[in-house]
Amino acid sequence: MDAPWLIADPEPYEEYDLGPLKTGKEAEVFLVERLAADGRSCLLAHKRYRPRLVTHKGELQDLGFQRASSFVNDSAYRSERSIANSRDQRAAAKKTRHGRAVLNHEWPANEFDMLERMARAGVTVPLPVSRTTDGLLMQYIGDRTMAAPRLVQAGLSRAGLQQAATMLVDNLHRMVGAGVVHADLSVFNLLWWEDVLFVIDVPQAVDIGTNAQAFEFLHRDLENVGTWFRSKGVALDAEDVFRDLVAEATGST
Repeated sequence: MDAPWLIADPEPYEEYDLGPLKTGKEAEVFLVERLAADGRSCLLAHKRYRPRLVTHKGELQDLGFQRASSFVNDSAYRSERSIANSRDQRAAAKKTRHGRAVLNHEWPANEFDMLERMARAGVTVPLPVSRTTDGLLMQYIGDRTMAAPRLVQAGLSRAGLQQAATMLVDNLHRMVGAGVVHADLSVFNLLWWEDVLFVIDVPQAVDIGTNAQAFEFLHRDLENVGTWFRSKGVALDAEDVFRDLVAEATGST
């Protein structure tokens, strides 16, 4: 697996878009190769958020996107998240043209910040490299022959699934220790590569200290992944793990 942190800011360098990797509701991920002047290279994942404001037919296709934008109702995730000033807050709430521009900036900014925060806490996430005009560059999980599969598509044995469940709970403890809840966790937001579980897709991640619904999101996350693991014959008691995580977050252990 390539290591983007080795050449995070080489000068000079060139980047080449190698095509789309993944299409989602709000964004698409593209494979990028970065070549440094000294011959070093690495593969990066460029997550590009679709614009919320489209001015003409075919604009998304002209920008290289595969599908139309379909943003979730994100007001609950943005609870208590700071927006620069009151004008921006009002515009975001009313979904005006300016408000949509504010929100279009806010989600990738939050994802980059959360990836940095989680990486510092030891959570296995794609390491963030830099912001871009429409998203972020991060570590690519995979190699030159294939991208890392989602956990749901990894075809693991029972022993492999048990290992993945253990890694997931460990990562959740690190996340909660850093005051972070994923808030959209499922086996589709987990990658499996070289016997390591990676947590991905965190634009909606919330801060436990500032979002009133953080523990509600955490419980929902655990129910989502717990149900799937149990369907595969692997024990992951969502209620037990939830109690442990809340106790850790509130210092009541």
